Amino acid sequence: MLKSLTDWIDDRTGYRSLLAWARDFPAPGGVGWRHALGPAFAIVFVLEAITGLLLMVAYSPSSSTAWGSVFHIEHALWMGWFIRGVHYFAGQAMVILIGLVLLQMVVTGAYRQPREFRWWLGLGLLFLTIALSRTGHLLPWDQEGYWSTKIETNIVAGIPVVGPYLQRLIVGGDDYGNATITRFHAAHVVVLPTLLGVCLAATIVLVRRRRTVTDEIARTEAFWPEQALKNLVVAVVVVVGSIIASLALGGAGLDAPADPSSGEFPARPDWYFIWLFHLLRTLPSDLRLVATLVVPGAIVSLLFLLPLLDRLLPKKLAHGLACAVVLAILGGVGYLTYGSLRADAADAHFREALAEADQTSDRATALAADLETGVPPEGSTYLLRQDPLWRGRGVLERKCLGCHVAEGKGKGEQTASDLAQFGSREWIGGLLENPSSKRYFGATAGAGGMAEWKRASKLKPEELSLVADFVATFAVVPDDVTPDDWLSTKEIADHPGLPLFQKECGTCHVVDGLSEGGTRDAPELFGWGSPRWISRMVRKPGAADRYGFLEPKHQMPAFPAEQLTRGDLDMVIRYLRGDYFKTAPAAKAH
Repeated sequence: MLKSLTDWIDDRTGYRSLLAWARDFPAPGGVGWRHALGPAFAIVFVLEAITGLLLMVAYSPSSSTAWGSVFHIEHALWMGWFIRGVHYFAGQAMVILIGLVLLQMVVTGAYRQPREFRWWLGLGLLFLTIALSRTGHLLPWDQEGYWSTKIETNIVAGIPVVGPYLQRLIVGGDDYGNATITRFHAAHVVVLPTLLGVCLAATIVLVRRRRTVTDEIARTEAFWPEQALKNLVVAVVVVVGSIIASLALGGAGLDAPADPSSGEFPARPDWYFIWLFHLLRTLPSDLRLVATLVVPGAIVSLLFLLPLLDRLLPKKLAHGLACAVVLAILGGVGYLTYGSLRADAADAHFREALAEADQTSDRATALAADLETGVPPEGSTYLLRQDPLWRGRGVLERKCLGCHVAEGKGKGEQTASDLAQFGSREWIGGLLENPSSKRYFGATAGAGGMAEWKRASKLKPEELSLVADFVATFAVVPDDVTPDDWLSTKEIADHPGLPLFQKECGTCHVVDGLSEGGTRDAPELFGWGSPRWISRMVRKPGAADRYGFLEPKHQMPAFPAEQLTRGDLDMVIRYLRGDYFKTAPAAKAH
């Protein structure tokens, strides 16, 4: 019955003749491990197609949804992180495999006539494989993919005359956005795989057609079973290596969502382009054309013309020259790659930027994983833009840390207080304990009133603590509450720190209905540390109810709406008050 079934299947499909074709396929030049590299490349390409199709089920190609869909693959779909990791590392392995195929063709002379087209197809496979890797690198729409792609397309733009037009064609316009990601997605899943498949098929046809080449006849052996087994072993090693890499490194990784407004990002191209990046940043600006056009063009031209050397030089000399050319190219690429890695390792600013990028990535992961925050409907770019910790801290660093510090860190000489925990019970408690500290007013010119009060004050430590508790209540006063409303609440009226505040602080500071000040100029304290108090302090620090009593040169500069938007100010205030999502980064659902 089984034979009848197989006969019927063979009658309809002819599968036995196909198996016989594969079994009897010759191995020109004999059986060997070096012949297994090409078949392993083809098998890994099939693996890439399978894992890519699985990823396509959950991927959404747009600038607003791409990152969120990849995050969903990484953290929500069962084994999604693993499949994506295998897809990524197998793609890198394809670049290595096709590179080794071309290298062994040069060493063995398999690039020479009558196999020129096999060599040229191999070069085409190399370029298509790299293009597949590069287009896929952008698809998560994260910071690393976005900025490294921008670096590479800017290199393309440096080509004279046609460069800017090529960049617009690749990017889909002047800006990187939906048009960019849809073009890269179409190229990655349709155009490039189709072209690569065509090149693979053409290579197989040429290999079979040239099986009668005279220098291979004597060493032609049967493909089955020894060569087939070798092919399978090499392919399994590569596939298992990709699996191990994915397991060991936790998948391909996902950086923070792409944000064109984030400024500097420590992006680097993939490992096979690091040499070109280093050459570009090493050469002076007037010689950058050498890195963008001359050197790459010369390398591609030399590789393309290798099979034609036999027409110009004696056979052995041509082969030796071809090997020398390839060796020189590999040596130069290796030297520049090493130089780039060494330069980055010695660059403290780069390492600091990398650490900051890792922290931002962890923060984005934590926000996206939280049920309350999650990825905003507006798109993944707004994930961090709506986060007071990330955005507020960034604005604080850019606008405030030239004079202030935060947790002892600033960008210039400290001339104002440390803003870490400003408005909190801890901050006011420390101020009352030691106002001359640089954390408070010790570095602020003209603000010595608190230090004078401290020298004259007779308050005991427990009384200072009560005053700090009372002043800390200012920070939680709602914007629509008046001093009278606040004072009429039982909690404030019965607070044990109230009379101490009136006695010790009310002689200088004004609080309507509670103290009149007058002994010494000082800012009003009602609402101190609250959003409305901080907002007025930022907008009008020289107002009479803030620090208008200081000399103009000692006053904090004002930040009107043109310099600091309402949204940025709100984020800074929320950051200072600790009003943001707090959690450890979510672990992957392995």
